[in-house]
Amino acid sequence: MDQILKKIQYLSTQEKKTLEQMVLKLSEEVGETSQAMLSYMNANGSEYKQLNISDVREECADVILVALSLFYKLSSDEEELQQFLSKKVDKWESVMT
Repeated sequence: MDQILKKIQYLSTQEKKTLEQMVLKLSEEVGETSQAMLSYMNANGSEYKQLNISDVREECADVILVALSLFYKLSSDEEELQQFLSKKVDKWESVMT
């Protein structure tokens, strides 16, 4: 996983999109995840796409990739990313228990 994160971090430095464009791209990917889920659940009007759970998972990976790339455009500090993630996971855990 560390190797993939380093590659994402490197590719993020090569990304030509502006921060604003990347946020819009993130929104687009979230929308595609929603569309995949609607199709997978056979929601009215979405059945024709015939997407499955694998498609939903793939779209989730796209969301993660764009979100990480956006973070890395703002900061290359791995420790900061880990601190943010740890803080958010702890917060999430506190509402789950």
